[in-house]
Amino acid sequence: MNSSALVNNYELSESGAMEGVEDIDSDSGSENDWEGIEEEVSLSFQTLCLFCPEVFNSAELMFDHCQTQHMFDFVSYCKKMDINSYTYIKFINYIRSHKLSPSEVNEVSKTSCPWISDDYMKPYNASDPLLTFDFESFIEEKMKERTDIDGTITIPQARLDAILGKLHDKTMKLKNAYDRIDKMKEAAKTVLLCNNQQCSGVNNRPAYQDDKSSNYDEDNYYFSTYDHFAIHHEMLQDKIRTLAYQDAILNNPEVFHNKRVLDVGCGTSILSMFAAKAGASFVMGVDKSDVIFQAMDIVRENNYDQVIDLYKGRVEDMPHPDHKMDIIVSEWMGYFLLFEGMLDSVIYAREKFLVPGGHIFPDRCTLSLLAVCDIEKYKEYVDFWDNVYGFKMTAMKKDVIKEANVETVKPETACCAPVIVKELDLMTCQTSDAEFASTFDLVMSRSCAVTALVGYFDCYFDKGLTHKVVLSTSPQSPSTHWKQTMFLLENPVQVIEGEIVSCKISCRKNRRDPRSLIVKLNFGKYHNQYYLS
Repeated sequence: MNSSALVNNYELSESGAMEGVEDIDSDSGSENDWEGIEEEVSLSFQTLCLFCPEVFNSAELMFDHCQTQHMFDFVSYCKKMDINSYTYIKFINYIRSHKLSPSEVNEVSKTSCPWISDDYMKPYNASDPLLTFDFESFIEEKMKERTDIDGTITIPQARLDAILGKLHDKTMKLKNAYDRIDKMKEAAKTVLLCNNQQCSGVNNRPAYQDDKSSNYDEDNYYFSTYDHFAIHHEMLQDKIRTLAYQDAILNNPEVFHNKRVLDVGCGTSILSMFAAKAGASFVMGVDKSDVIFQAMDIVRENNYDQVIDLYKGRVEDMPHPDHKMDIIVSEWMGYFLLFEGMLDSVIYAREKFLVPGGHIFPDRCTLSLLAVCDIEKYKEYVDFWDNVYGFKMTAMKKDVIKEANVETVKPETACCAPVIVKELDLMTCQTSDAEFASTFDLVMSRSCAVTALVGYFDCYFDKGLTHKVVLSTSPQSPSTHWKQTMFLLENPVQVIEGEIVSCKISCRKNRRDPRSLIVKLNFGKYHNQYYLS
Protein backbone atom coordinates (compact mmCIF):
# COMPACT_ATOMS: atom_id res chain seq x y z
CA MET A 1 0.00 0.00 0.00
CA ASN A 2 1.44 3.43 -0.87
CA SER A 3 1.67 6.35 1.50
CA SER A 4 -1.28 8.20 0.00
CA ALA A 5 -3.49 5.20 0.67
CA LEU A 6 -2.28 5.16 4.28
CA VAL A 7 -3.12 8.83 4.62
CA ASN A 8 -6.59 8.35 3.25
CA ASN A 9 -7.34 5.24 5.34
CA TYR A 10 -5.86 6.29 8.66
CA GLU A 11 -8.72 7.64 10.76
CA LEU A 12 -8.43 10.14 13.59
CA SER A 13 -10.61 9.92 16.67
CA GLU A 14 -12.98 12.81 17.56
CA SER A 15 -10.50 14.09 20.11
CA GLY A 16 -7.85 14.45 17.36
CA ALA A 17 -5.61 11.70 18.77
CA MET A 18 -4.67 8.76 16.58
CA GLU A 19 -6.34 5.51 17.50
CA GLY A 20 -3.95 3.01 18.92
CA VAL A 21 -1.66 5.64 20.55
CA GLU A 22 -3.25 5.79 24.01
CA ASP A 23 -0.37 5.10 26.43
CA ILE A 24 2.33 7.12 24.82
CA ASP A 25 3.57 8.47 28.22
CA SER A 26 3.60 5.11 29.99
CA ASP A 27 6.75 3.17 30.72
CA SER A 28 5.40 0.08 29.05
CA GLY A 29 6.22 -0.88 25.44
CA SER A 30 9.42 -1.86 23.75
CA GLU A 31 11.72 0.30 21.67
CA ASN A 32 10.32 -1.37 18.53
CA ASP A 33 6.82 -0.31 19.61
CA TRP A 34 7.99 3.32 19.84
CA GLU A 35 9.59 3.13 16.40
CA GLY A 36 6.32 1.82 14.91
CA ILE A 37 4.39 4.65 16.54
CA GLU A 38 6.84 7.25 15.21
CA GLU A 39 6.52 5.79 11.71
CA GLU A 40 2.71 5.94 11.89
CA VAL A 41 2.82 9.54 13.14
CA SER A 42 5.11 10.47 10.24
CA LEU A 43 2.84 8.81 7.71
CA SER A 44 -0.29 10.41 9.14
CA PHE A 45 1.03 13.89 8.36
CA GLN A 46 1.87 13.21 4.75
CA THR A 47 -0.16 15.61 2.62
CA LEU A 48 -1.91 14.72 -0.63
CA CYS A 49 -1.77 17.41 -3.33
CA LEU A 50 -5.00 19.35 -3.91
CA PHE A 51 -4.89 18.66 -7.65
CA CYS A 52 -2.90 15.48 -8.34
CA PRO A 53 -1.94 12.15 -6.68
CA GLU A 54 1.48 13.34 -5.42
CA VAL A 55 2.08 13.16 -1.64
CA PHE A 56 4.35 15.45 0.42
CA ASN A 57 5.85 15.40 3.91
CA SER A 58 4.40 18.80 4.77
CA ALA A 59 1.66 21.18 3.69
CA GLU A 60 4.28 23.83 2.89
CA LEU A 61 5.93 21.57 0.31
CA MET A 62 2.55 20.71 -1.16
CA PHE A 63 1.62 24.39 -1.60
CA ASP A 64 5.01 25.08 -3.24
CA HIS A 65 4.30 22.18 -5.62
CA CYS A 66 0.88 23.68 -6.47
CA GLN A 67 2.57 26.97 -7.37
CA THR A 68 5.33 25.57 -9.60
CA GLN A 69 3.56 22.60 -11.21
CA HIS A 70 -0.10 23.60 -11.26
CA MET A 71 0.30 27.37 -11.60
CA PHE A 72 -1.87 27.84 -8.52
CA ASP A 73 -0.55 30.44 -6.04
CA PHE A 74 -2.29 29.46 -2.80
CA VAL A 75 -1.20 32.57 -0.87
CA SER A 76 -2.29 35.06 -3.55
CA TYR A 77 -5.56 33.22 -4.05
CA CYS A 78 -6.43 33.26 -0.33
CA LYS A 79 -5.72 36.98 -0.11
CA LYS A 80 -7.75 37.69 -3.24
CA MET A 81 -10.75 35.68 -2.00
CA ASP A 82 -10.49 36.92 1.65
CA ILE A 83 -10.17 33.35 2.93
CA ASN A 84 -9.77 33.20 6.74
CA SER A 85 -9.12 30.30 9.08
CA TYR A 86 -12.84 29.45 9.11
CA THR A 87 -13.50 29.58 5.38
CA TYR A 88 -10.12 27.88 4.75
CA ILE A 89 -11.50 24.59 6.10
CA LYS A 90 -14.57 24.86 3.86
CA PHE A 91 -12.30 25.75 0.92
CA ILE A 92 -10.14 22.63 1.38
CA ASN A 93 -13.16 20.32 1.82
CA TYR A 94 -14.81 21.82 -1.27
CA ILE A 95 -11.79 21.17 -3.51
CA ARG A 96 -11.34 17.65 -2.12
CA SER A 97 -14.99 16.68 -2.53
CA HIS A 98 -15.39 18.03 -6.07
CA LYS A 99 -11.86 17.12 -7.25
CA LEU A 100 -11.43 20.46 -8.99
CA SER A 101 -8.60 21.43 -11.31
CA PRO A 102 -6.54 24.61 -10.71
CA SER A 103 -8.25 26.36 -13.64
CA GLU A 104 -11.69 25.53 -12.23
CA VAL A 105 -10.71 26.96 -8.84
CA ASN A 106 -9.33 30.13 -10.42
CA GLU A 107 -12.59 30.65 -12.29
CA VAL A 108 -14.56 30.93 -9.02
CA SER A 109 -15.89 34.45 -8.41
CA LYS A 110 -15.37 36.16 -5.06
CA THR A 111 -19.01 37.20 -5.04
CA SER A 112 -20.29 33.65 -5.39
CA CYS A 113 -17.98 31.32 -3.46
CA PRO A 114 -19.54 27.86 -3.68
CA TRP A 115 -17.91 26.69 -0.46
CA ILE A 116 -19.72 29.27 1.71
CA SER A 117 -22.21 26.64 2.85
CA ASP A 118 -21.62 25.18 6.33
CA ASP A 119 -22.00 21.75 4.74
CA TYR A 120 -18.33 22.03 3.83
CA MET A 121 -17.32 22.24 7.51
CA LYS A 122 -17.83 18.48 7.54
CA PRO A 123 -14.41 16.94 6.71
CA TYR A 124 -14.20 15.22 3.33
CA ASN A 125 -11.34 13.19 4.84
CA ALA A 126 -11.06 13.41 8.62
CA SER A 127 -7.34 12.55 8.52
CA ASP A 128 -6.47 15.27 5.98
CA PRO A 129 -3.48 17.15 7.53
CA LEU A 130 -4.57 20.35 5.76
CA LEU A 131 -7.61 20.59 8.06
CA THR A 132 -5.38 20.98 11.12
CA PHE A 133 -2.72 23.02 9.31
CA ASP A 134 -1.86 26.41 10.87
CA PHE A 135 -3.20 28.36 7.91
CA GLU A 136 -2.98 31.87 9.40
CA SER A 137 0.64 31.51 10.53
CA PHE A 138 1.61 30.14 7.13
CA ILE A 139 -0.02 33.07 5.30
CA GLU A 140 1.55 35.59 7.70
CA GLU A 141 5.02 34.07 7.25
CA LYS A 142 4.68 34.01 3.45
CA MET A 143 3.53 37.63 3.42
CA LYS A 144 6.69 38.67 5.24
CA GLU A 145 8.82 36.89 2.66
CA ARG A 146 7.06 38.52 -0.30
CA THR A 147 6.90 42.18 -1.13
CA ASP A 148 4.20 41.60 -3.76
CA ILE A 149 1.06 39.56 -3.77
CA ASP A 150 -0.04 40.17 -7.34
CA GLY A 151 -0.05 36.55 -8.42
CA THR A 152 3.52 36.45 -9.76
CA ILE A 153 4.76 32.90 -10.06
CA THR A 154 8.30 31.65 -10.56
CA ILE A 155 8.47 28.59 -12.82
CA PRO A 156 11.24 26.67 -14.63
CA GLN A 157 12.30 28.04 -18.04
CA ALA A 158 11.38 24.79 -19.82
CA ARG A 159 7.83 24.99 -18.49
CA LEU A 160 7.59 28.64 -19.50
CA ASP A 161 8.72 27.75 -23.04
CA ALA A 162 6.09 25.02 -23.21
CA ILE A 163 3.37 27.45 -22.07
CA LEU A 164 4.47 30.04 -24.62
CA GLY A 165 4.42 27.38 -27.36
CA LYS A 166 0.86 26.40 -26.48
CA LEU A 167 -0.13 30.06 -26.35
CA HIS A 168 1.28 30.58 -29.85
CA ASP A 169 -0.66 27.57 -31.19
CA LYS A 170 -3.87 28.85 -29.60
CA THR A 171 -3.23 32.31 -31.08
CA MET A 172 -2.85 30.81 -34.57
CA LYS A 173 -6.04 28.78 -34.15
CA LEU A 174 -7.86 31.92 -33.02
CA LYS A 175 -6.56 33.80 -36.07
CA ASN A 176 -7.73 30.98 -38.36
CA ALA A 177 -11.12 31.04 -36.64
CA TYR A 178 -11.45 34.79 -37.25
CA ASP A 179 -10.48 34.26 -40.89
CA ARG A 180 -13.19 31.63 -41.22
CA ILE A 181 -15.76 33.90 -39.58
CA ASP A 182 -14.90 36.68 -42.04
CA LYS A 183 -15.32 34.30 -44.99
CA MET A 184 -18.61 33.03 -43.60
CA LYS A 185 -19.83 36.62 -43.21
CA GLU A 186 -18.97 37.33 -46.84
CA ALA A 187 -20.75 34.15 -47.92
CA ALA A 188 -23.80 35.12 -45.86
CA LYS A 189 -23.85 38.57 -47.48
CA THR A 190 -23.76 36.96 -50.92
CA VAL A 191 -26.63 34.61 -50.06
CA LEU A 192 -28.71 37.44 -48.61
CA LEU A 193 -28.01 39.62 -51.65
CA CYS A 194 -29.04 36.83 -54.03
CA ASN A 195 -32.18 36.14 -52.05
CA ASN A 196 -33.11 39.82 -52.00
CA GLN A 197 -32.59 40.07 -55.75
CA GLN A 198 -34.73 37.01 -56.38
CA CYS A 199 -37.48 38.24 -54.09
CA SER A 200 -37.58 41.67 -55.71
CA GLY A 201 -37.38 40.27 -59.23
CA VAL A 202 -34.11 42.12 -59.86
CA ASN A 203 -31.24 40.45 -61.66
CA ASN A 204 -28.04 42.46 -61.76
CA ARG A 205 -26.09 39.82 -63.65
CA PRO A 206 -25.29 40.58 -67.28
CA ALA A 207 -27.03 38.77 -70.13
CA TYR A 208 -23.85 36.80 -70.80
CA GLN A 209 -21.71 34.92 -68.33
CA ASP A 210 -17.98 34.51 -68.76
CA ASP A 211 -16.17 31.22 -68.19
CA LYS A 212 -14.78 32.33 -64.81
CA SER A 213 -18.24 33.04 -63.38
CA SER A 214 -19.57 29.81 -64.82
CA ASN A 215 -16.69 27.81 -63.36
CA TYR A 216 -17.25 29.45 -59.97
CA ASP A 217 -20.88 28.35 -60.00
CA GLU A 218 -19.87 24.84 -61.07
CA ASP A 219 -17.29 24.77 -58.26
CA ASN A 220 -19.89 25.69 -55.67
CA TYR A 221 -22.23 23.05 -57.03
CA TYR A 222 -19.43 20.46 -56.92
CA PHE A 223 -18.64 21.13 -53.27
CA SER A 224 -22.34 21.20 -52.35
CA THR A 225 -22.65 17.59 -53.52
CA TYR A 226 -20.44 16.64 -50.57
CA ASP A 227 -22.65 18.42 -48.02
CA HIS A 228 -24.99 15.44 -47.60
CA PHE A 229 -24.04 12.50 -45.40
CA ALA A 230 -24.98 9.91 -48.03
CA ILE A 231 -21.88 10.36 -50.18
CA HIS A 232 -19.62 10.10 -47.12
CA HIS A 233 -21.53 7.03 -45.97
CA GLU A 234 -20.84 5.44 -49.36
CA MET A 235 -17.13 6.24 -49.23
CA LEU A 236 -16.66 5.10 -45.63
CA GLN A 237 -18.51 1.86 -46.38
CA ASP A 238 -15.97 1.24 -49.13
CA LYS A 239 -13.69 -0.95 -47.00
CA ILE A 240 -11.15 -1.51 -49.78
CA ARG A 241 -10.59 2.23 -50.08
CA THR A 242 -10.72 3.13 -46.38
CA LEU A 243 -8.69 0.18 -45.10
CA ALA A 244 -5.98 0.86 -47.70
CA TYR A 245 -5.46 4.33 -46.23
CA GLN A 246 -5.66 2.99 -42.68
CA ASP A 247 -3.10 0.31 -43.51
CA ALA A 248 -0.72 2.76 -45.19
CA ILE A 249 -0.91 5.31 -42.35
CA LEU A 250 -1.11 3.21 -39.17
CA ASN A 251 1.48 0.67 -40.33
CA ASN A 252 4.06 3.37 -41.08
CA PRO A 253 4.02 5.12 -37.68
CA GLU A 254 7.69 6.12 -37.93
CA VAL A 255 6.76 8.35 -40.87
CA PHE A 256 3.95 10.12 -38.95
CA HIS A 257 5.51 10.33 -35.48
CA ASN A 258 5.66 13.97 -34.35
CA LYS A 259 4.99 15.19 -37.93
CA ARG A 260 2.72 17.91 -39.33
CA VAL A 261 0.06 16.57 -41.71
CA LEU A 262 -2.24 18.29 -44.24
CA ASP A 263 -5.45 16.44 -45.22
CA VAL A 264 -6.73 17.89 -48.52
CA GLY A 265 -10.49 17.38 -48.91
CA CYS A 266 -10.81 15.90 -45.43
CA GLY A 267 -14.59 15.25 -45.51
CA THR A 268 -15.54 13.56 -42.23
CA SER A 269 -11.85 13.76 -41.17
CA ILE A 270 -11.29 9.98 -41.18
CA LEU A 271 -7.80 10.33 -42.71
CA SER A 272 -6.95 13.15 -40.29
CA MET A 273 -7.81 10.88 -37.36
CA PHE A 274 -5.75 8.04 -38.83
CA ALA A 275 -2.79 10.44 -39.00
CA ALA A 276 -3.33 11.63 -35.42
CA LYS A 277 -3.60 8.03 -34.22
CA ALA A 278 -0.33 7.23 -36.02
CA GLY A 279 1.44 9.88 -33.92
CA ALA A 280 1.22 13.13 -35.88
CA SER A 281 1.79 16.19 -33.68
CA PHE A 282 -0.50 18.43 -35.76
CA VAL A 283 -3.06 17.76 -38.50
CA MET A 284 -4.79 20.41 -40.62
CA GLY A 285 -7.90 19.16 -42.40
CA VAL A 286 -9.28 21.27 -45.26
CA ASP A 287 -12.68 20.96 -46.94
CA LYS A 288 -14.98 23.48 -48.60
CA SER A 289 -18.21 21.51 -48.19
CA ASP A 290 -20.46 21.97 -45.17
CA VAL A 291 -19.59 18.49 -43.89
CA ILE A 292 -16.62 20.23 -42.23
CA PHE A 293 -18.98 21.30 -39.43
CA GLN A 294 -19.86 17.67 -38.68
CA ALA A 295 -16.15 16.85 -38.93
CA MET A 296 -15.45 19.37 -36.15
CA ASP A 297 -17.90 17.53 -33.89
CA ILE A 298 -16.40 14.17 -34.90
CA VAL A 299 -12.88 15.33 -34.03
CA ARG A 300 -14.02 16.59 -30.61
CA GLU A 301 -16.04 13.42 -30.01
CA ASN A 302 -12.89 11.33 -30.50
CA ASN A 303 -10.71 13.64 -28.35
CA TYR A 304 -8.42 14.71 -31.19
CA ASP A 305 -9.29 18.43 -31.05
CA GLN A 306 -5.89 19.21 -29.50
CA VAL A 307 -4.12 17.68 -32.52
CA ILE A 308 -6.51 18.21 -35.46
CA ASP A 309 -7.53 21.65 -36.71
CA LEU A 310 -10.10 22.04 -39.50
CA TYR A 311 -10.40 24.79 -42.09
CA LYS A 312 -13.55 25.40 -44.16
CA GLY A 313 -12.62 26.44 -47.64
CA ARG A 314 -10.50 25.43 -50.60
CA VAL A 315 -6.88 24.58 -49.89
CA GLU A 316 -6.04 27.29 -52.42
CA ASP A 317 -7.63 29.86 -50.07
CA MET A 318 -6.11 28.53 -46.85
CA PRO A 319 -3.77 30.97 -45.02
CA HIS A 320 -0.16 29.86 -44.95
CA PRO A 321 0.83 28.24 -41.62
CA ASP A 322 3.98 29.27 -39.76
CA HIS A 323 5.60 25.95 -40.59
CA LYS A 324 5.24 23.81 -43.70
CA MET A 325 3.75 20.34 -43.57
CA ASP A 326 5.73 17.09 -43.52
CA ILE A 327 2.99 14.95 -45.09
CA ILE A 328 -0.02 15.42 -47.36
CA VAL A 329 -2.80 12.85 -47.24
CA SER A 330 -5.71 13.06 -49.64
CA GLU A 331 -8.35 10.84 -51.16
CA TRP A 332 -8.55 12.98 -54.31
CA MET A 333 -9.18 10.32 -56.97
CA GLY A 334 -12.40 10.45 -59.00
CA TYR A 335 -13.95 8.12 -61.54
CA PHE A 336 -11.40 7.30 -64.26
CA LEU A 337 -8.88 8.73 -61.76
CA LEU A 338 -9.05 12.32 -63.05
CA PHE A 339 -12.77 13.10 -62.87
CA GLU A 340 -13.54 15.85 -60.30
CA GLY A 341 -10.24 17.65 -60.90
CA MET A 342 -9.00 17.42 -57.30
CA LEU A 343 -5.50 16.58 -58.50
CA ASP A 344 -4.99 20.32 -59.08
CA SER A 345 -5.62 21.02 -55.38
CA VAL A 346 -3.17 18.33 -54.26
CA ILE A 347 -0.48 19.75 -56.55
CA TYR A 348 -1.16 23.25 -55.22
CA ALA A 349 -0.85 21.99 -51.64
CA ARG A 350 2.40 20.21 -52.52
CA GLU A 351 3.95 23.35 -54.01
CA LYS A 352 2.79 25.71 -51.25
CA PHE A 353 2.76 23.69 -48.05
CA LEU A 354 4.93 20.55 -48.28
CA VAL A 355 8.50 20.56 -46.94
CA PRO A 356 11.22 19.39 -49.37
CA GLY A 357 11.45 15.62 -49.18
CA GLY A 358 8.02 15.30 -47.58
CA HIS A 359 5.54 12.48 -48.19
CA ILE A 360 2.28 12.34 -50.16
CA PHE A 361 -0.25 9.55 -49.53
CA PRO A 362 -0.70 8.03 -52.11
CA ASP A 363 2.52 8.97 -53.94
CA ARG A 364 1.89 7.34 -57.34
CA CYS A 365 -1.12 6.47 -59.53
CA THR A 366 -1.58 4.63 -62.81
CA LEU A 367 -4.50 4.71 -65.25
CA SER A 368 -5.13 1.56 -67.33
CA LEU A 369 -7.40 0.46 -70.20
CA LEU A 370 -8.53 -2.95 -71.45
CA ALA A 371 -11.14 -4.31 -73.89
CA VAL A 372 -14.17 -6.30 -72.75
CA CYS A 373 -16.86 -8.41 -74.35
CA ASP A 374 -20.07 -7.92 -72.37
CA ILE A 375 -23.04 -8.46 -74.69
CA GLU A 376 -25.49 -8.38 -71.78
CA LYS A 377 -24.35 -4.90 -70.72
CA TYR A 378 -24.34 -3.70 -74.34
CA LYS A 379 -27.95 -4.80 -74.76
CA GLU A 380 -28.90 -3.08 -71.51
CA TYR A 381 -27.50 0.28 -72.58
CA VAL A 382 -27.66 0.30 -76.43
CA ASP A 383 -29.95 -2.35 -77.91
CA PHE A 384 -32.67 -1.39 -75.42
CA TRP A 385 -33.60 1.55 -77.69
CA ASP A 386 -34.42 -0.70 -80.65
CA ASN A 387 -37.73 -1.70 -79.07
CA VAL A 388 -39.18 0.34 -76.20
CA TYR A 389 -42.66 -1.03 -75.49
CA GLY A 390 -43.10 -1.72 -79.21
CA PHE A 391 -41.61 1.60 -80.40
CA LYS A 392 -38.23 2.30 -82.00
CA MET A 393 -36.11 4.95 -80.25
CA THR A 394 -32.80 4.45 -82.06
CA ALA A 395 -32.28 8.22 -82.11
CA MET A 396 -31.32 7.90 -78.41
CA LYS A 397 -28.39 5.58 -79.16
CA LYS A 398 -26.04 8.35 -80.26
CA ASP A 399 -26.26 10.16 -76.94
CA VAL A 400 -26.09 6.92 -74.95
CA ILE A 401 -22.81 5.96 -76.62
CA LYS A 402 -21.27 9.37 -75.85
CA GLU A 403 -21.83 8.98 -72.11
CA ALA A 404 -19.17 7.09 -70.19
CA ASN A 405 -20.71 4.70 -67.65
CA VAL A 406 -19.49 3.83 -64.16
CA GLU A 407 -20.03 0.10 -63.83
CA THR A 408 -18.75 -2.94 -61.96
CA VAL A 409 -17.14 -4.93 -64.77
CA LYS A 410 -17.10 -8.70 -64.51
CA PRO A 411 -13.46 -9.89 -64.68
CA GLU A 412 -14.38 -12.77 -67.01
CA THR A 413 -15.53 -10.27 -69.69
CA ALA A 414 -11.94 -9.05 -70.27
CA CYS A 415 -10.56 -10.06 -73.65
CA CYS A 416 -7.01 -8.70 -73.34
CA ALA A 417 -4.39 -7.75 -70.79
CA PRO A 418 -4.63 -4.16 -69.48
CA VAL A 419 -2.25 -1.44 -70.63
CA ILE A 420 -1.15 1.58 -68.56
CA VAL A 421 -1.95 4.73 -70.53
CA LYS A 422 -0.96 7.31 -67.89
CA GLU A 423 1.23 7.33 -64.79
CA LEU A 424 1.32 10.13 -62.22
CA ASP A 425 4.14 10.70 -59.73
CA LEU A 426 2.46 12.89 -57.14
CA MET A 427 5.81 14.29 -56.05
CA THR A 428 6.62 15.74 -59.49
CA CYS A 429 3.51 15.83 -61.73
CA GLN A 430 1.93 19.10 -62.82
CA THR A 431 -1.66 20.17 -63.39
CA SER A 432 -1.07 19.88 -67.14
CA ASP A 433 -0.66 16.10 -66.68
CA ALA A 434 -4.42 15.83 -66.20
CA GLU A 435 -4.67 16.37 -69.96
CA PHE A 436 -2.80 13.80 -72.03
CA ALA A 437 -2.76 11.63 -75.16
CA SER A 438 -1.34 8.14 -75.55
CA THR A 439 -1.09 5.47 -78.27
CA PHE A 440 -1.01 1.82 -77.27
CA ASP A 441 -1.68 -1.71 -78.52
CA LEU A 442 -4.12 -4.21 -77.07
CA VAL A 443 -3.37 -7.90 -77.71
CA MET A 444 -6.57 -9.93 -77.83
CA SER A 445 -6.52 -13.00 -75.59
CA ARG A 446 -9.59 -14.62 -77.22
CA SER A 447 -11.88 -14.40 -80.21
CA CYS A 448 -15.02 -12.41 -79.36
CA ALA A 449 -17.00 -9.24 -80.01
CA VAL A 450 -15.48 -6.27 -78.16
CA THR A 451 -18.32 -4.14 -76.79
CA ALA A 452 -16.38 -1.55 -74.76
CA LEU A 453 -13.06 -0.27 -73.50
CA VAL A 454 -12.81 -0.12 -69.72
CA GLY A 455 -10.66 2.21 -67.62
CA TYR A 456 -9.51 1.80 -64.01
CA PHE A 457 -6.73 3.10 -61.76
CA ASP A 458 -4.27 1.85 -59.14
CA CYS A 459 -2.80 3.94 -56.30
CA TYR A 460 0.51 3.18 -54.60
CA PHE A 461 1.68 4.04 -51.10
CA ASP A 462 5.32 3.01 -51.32
CA LYS A 463 7.88 5.80 -51.75
CA GLY A 464 10.12 5.80 -48.66
CA LEU A 465 7.78 3.46 -46.73
CA THR A 466 8.70 0.21 -45.02
CA HIS A 467 5.09 -1.00 -45.24
CA LYS A 468 3.84 -0.59 -48.83
CA VAL A 469 0.17 -0.64 -49.87
CA VAL A 470 -1.61 -0.80 -53.23
CA LEU A 471 -5.20 0.38 -53.71
CA SER A 472 -6.54 -1.10 -56.97
CA THR A 473 -9.85 -0.48 -58.76
CA SER A 474 -9.17 -3.20 -61.37
CA PRO A 475 -11.98 -5.58 -62.36
CA GLN A 476 -9.69 -8.32 -61.03
CA SER A 477 -9.69 -6.73 -57.55
CA PRO A 478 -12.48 -6.46 -54.96
CA SER A 479 -14.97 -3.80 -56.00
CA THR A 480 -14.73 -0.20 -54.71
CA HIS A 481 -17.17 2.71 -54.94
CA TRP A 482 -15.17 3.92 -57.97
CA LYS A 483 -16.03 0.66 -59.81
CA GLN A 484 -14.71 0.95 -63.40
CA THR A 485 -15.40 3.39 -66.25
CA MET A 486 -16.96 1.80 -69.34
CA PHE A 487 -16.70 3.39 -72.79
CA LEU A 488 -19.19 1.56 -75.00
CA LEU A 489 -18.36 1.14 -78.71
CA GLU A 490 -20.98 2.28 -81.22
CA ASN A 491 -21.18 -1.31 -82.49
CA PRO A 492 -19.51 -4.53 -81.22
CA VAL A 493 -16.22 -5.20 -83.02
CA GLN A 494 -15.22 -8.78 -83.89
CA VAL A 495 -11.63 -9.72 -82.97
CA ILE A 496 -9.64 -12.95 -83.03
CA GLU A 497 -7.24 -14.40 -80.46
CA GLY A 498 -3.74 -12.93 -80.82
CA GLU A 499 -4.91 -9.95 -82.85
CA ILE A 500 -3.11 -6.70 -82.08
CA VAL A 501 -5.41 -3.68 -82.14
CA SER A 502 -3.82 -0.24 -82.38
CA CYS A 503 -5.50 2.20 -80.02
CA LYS A 504 -5.30 5.83 -79.00
CA ILE A 505 -6.67 7.88 -76.13
CA SER A 506 -6.80 11.61 -75.52
CA CYS A 507 -8.16 13.07 -72.31
CA ARG A 508 -8.82 16.71 -71.49
CA LYS A 509 -10.91 18.80 -69.15
CA ASN A 510 -14.26 20.09 -70.29
CA ARG A 511 -13.79 23.84 -70.70
CA ARG A 512 -17.37 24.45 -69.59
CA ASP A 513 -16.91 22.32 -66.47
CA PRO A 514 -13.22 21.75 -65.60
CA ARG A 515 -14.13 19.02 -63.13
CA SER A 516 -15.58 16.85 -65.91
CA LEU A 517 -13.65 15.14 -68.73
CA ILE A 518 -13.83 14.69 -72.48
CA VAL A 519 -12.22 11.43 -73.62
CA LYS A 520 -11.56 10.45 -77.23
CA LEU A 521 -10.86 6.78 -77.96
CA ASN A 522 -9.73 4.95 -81.08
CA PHE A 523 -10.09 1.17 -81.19
CA GLY A 524 -8.55 0.20 -84.50
CA LYS A 525 -10.44 2.13 -87.17
CA TYR A 526 -13.39 2.80 -84.85
CA HIS A 527 -13.39 6.03 -82.83
CA ASN A 528 -15.73 7.95 -80.58
CA GLN A 529 -15.84 10.86 -78.14
CA TYR A 530 -17.11 10.41 -74.59
CA TYR A 531 -18.17 12.70 -71.78
CA LEU A 532 -17.53 11.89 -68.14
CA SER A 533 -19.63 14.29 -66.09
